[in-house]
Amino acid sequence: MVCHSPTPDDMKLLVTYQASRSAEAFRLLVARHAPWVLRLCRRGLQRHQDAEDAVQVVFLALAHHPERVQYNLAGWLHRTAQRAVKDLRRAASRRVRREETAAMACRSVSSAAIRDLQEELAVALGRLPTRLRQPLVLRYLEGLGQREAAQRLGCPQGTLATRTREGLLRLRALVHG
Repeated sequence: MVCHSPTPDDMKLLVTYQASRSAEAFRLLVARHAPWVLRLCRRGLQRHQDAEDAVQVVFLALAHHPERVQYNLAGWLHRTAQRAVKDLRRAASRRVRREETAAMACRSVSSAAIRDLQEELAVALGRLPTRLRQPLVLRYLEGLGQREAAQRLGCPQGTLATRTREGLLRLRALVHG
């Protein structure tokens, strides 16, 4: 492993930045150290974007807390980069677990349960009067727009809207009641 050797100017730049928050001093530190910090992060993370995020974490930590660097800036950057990589890998692992759990929850609704729901809906729809059932079937099961469904039933759109609303209310009462 090629290790970055700090220059004596690192601590001077850091002291300057710490004392005055000099943007130029910080820019020089970043320009000098960011390339090797990125290479270090790339070795620990699969995605280049994650490595770039880790580098940002490292330099944000330096920007906010330059006083934490005691003797060796390169050593501090190395340790901070390793921690950032570890934290990002841990966060990615948690994200994958959450996504897998969510996917399993979606799959846990069995096809038998879906068939039962479809059957219950069909029975409830069959119990509605035709004038309320037809608008629901056309709008929600066949996917027709309001104008198209009204034309097919030969009624005004307002009438269709009223029958659809009433049909949904009755349907909910039948299913949940």
